[in-house]
Amino acid sequence: MAKGWVGVKGVAIAAIAVGLVLRFSNLDRKVYWHDEAYTSLRVAGYMGPAVQDAVLDRPDLTPSDLLHYQQMPPSPSLVDCWDALANHPEHPPLYYLAAHGWGRIFGASVGGYRAIAAIFGAIALAAMFWLGRQLFPLNPPVAWLATALMAVSPVQIIYSQEAREYSLWAVGLLLTHGALVRALRLNQPLAWLAYGLALGLSWYGSLMTGLLGLSHLAFMALTQRQRRPWLGFVLAHGLGIGLFAPWIWTIVWWWERLKEVTAWTDDPQPLDSLAKLWGLHYSAAVVDFNLPLDHPFTVAGPALVLGLVAVSLVHIGRHYPRSTAVFLGCGLLVPPLVLIGGDIVRTGQISTNTRYFFPSLLLVPLAIAPLINAGLAAALSRSRALGAALLALLLTLGIASGFTNTRALTWWNKSLSYPNLAIANYLNQESAPVVIFGPSGITLGEAISLSHYLNPDTTLWLLSEQALPTAAALQTVVQAQPQTSLFLFEPAPPLLETVPSGWQTAPATDATEFSPTDLVRLIPPQES
Repeated sequence: MAKGWVGVKGVAIAAIAVGLVLRFSNLDRKVYWHDEAYTSLRVAGYMGPAVQDAVLDRPDLTPSDLLHYQQMPPSPSLVDCWDALANHPEHPPLYYLAAHGWGRIFGASVGGYRAIAAIFGAIALAAMFWLGRQLFPLNPPVAWLATALMAVSPVQIIYSQEAREYSLWAVGLLLTHGALVRALRLNQPLAWLAYGLALGLSWYGSLMTGLLGLSHLAFMALTQRQRRPWLGFVLAHGLGIGLFAPWIWTIVWWWERLKEVTAWTDDPQPLDSLAKLWGLHYSAAVVDFNLPLDHPFTVAGPALVLGLVAVSLVHIGRHYPRSTAVFLGCGLLVPPLVLIGGDIVRTGQISTNTRYFFPSLLLVPLAIAPLINAGLAAALSRSRALGAALLALLLTLGIASGFTNTRALTWWNKSLSYPNLAIANYLNQESAPVVIFGPSGITLGEAISLSHYLNPDTTLWLLSEQALPTAAALQTVVQAQPQTSLFLFEPAPPLLETVPSGWQTAPATDATEFSPTDLVRLIPPQES
């Protein structure tokens, strides 16, 4: 067993090294999408509504004008940054304040802000190892295996390369999990204090930390009967919420704004589409090649991964203390059931977002690792071979997914801005493109995202009303420069209904890397 243990450790270290390389590779390659553009905006201290007012209805707007708001101002202000963050209270400020400090020292850049996320993604691996040691103290290989699986987990690599707070949240979640296990084992004030501090860190990563709290509450209810652990648990949560009190006050103060910017979660989605995404959240913890939703993998992949997790939980229930199985079961089941149940009841769509499943997804490697370890440590050579084959398969799938991801120009997590890099490349082939944006809640972010990749002489026109300019105004733009081409960026039907008489529209049918309706040509009368 000693020789086998050394081999497991060696394989795990190699996988962790590969995972670290993947996290820091090609950080500035993928499209800088809508939400990341807002990261730069807020970190620099700019209010989205104020910026929008400054750039609307300017037919001479250029990408440089918009990218100005992606850079730190000459005299950066932490107060302005805080105010900009408070204007979007759904995102706790810790990651963004770290990015503000980074920007002041090293300058604002796509790679730089994503590097912060990659650093937290690397720290999360250490936190996973610590959690594994807390939960399986008599089986060190389990911690190594879980860390190796997390290192190459596609979903963890994806969010370790995004200029958002989710890899920081992962650190907080893992530390909080481990701190609770440790506090229950030691049942000492300092251990409960550590749990409270970890909760505070997790709250500053995401408001969805409430899902973690619910899973811990369910675990306590199922395993604890004595008063003292409950006292420590309640006081620790009080400490965590107390540490988060400054942002709670911000949420209360900006409550109407919070409801406004999160209203999209109430938009209904077909149940079959939701169900596909629920499964893909979990398959992305093991394998992810950015396949389309209508691909057969959408059904087969999640079924296999969830089946493996279920078998692993049964194994843990049979061979480990009941509390270990209950802890992992609650962590894996409670958060998704709350999200999914909430969407079913209110016909919402918050459960379409993989990142909100982090309290559960982070435990997938830890649930699978004991099963692999049991195979590798078995007396029968056949069982050892099966354990080795399963480990090799999972590591190979994760590494292959990671390499595919880091070489890609876009990925499913880029959501709204998925085709923007392809659209920009298409527009850059035009001699004098003018891109017109209709008003919507995403217009500014999409225009900024696109501006990162457009030629500097491209003209952008952000409309304030859901109506195109008059024929005379459009004709003036066309005549201002020879060979000018007008394009509508993802036009809404009401905007298309305002096309001036004599003008025509035509989808960009010669485009192959994005939908023709993502970019629509506006053709003057003399060209029709």
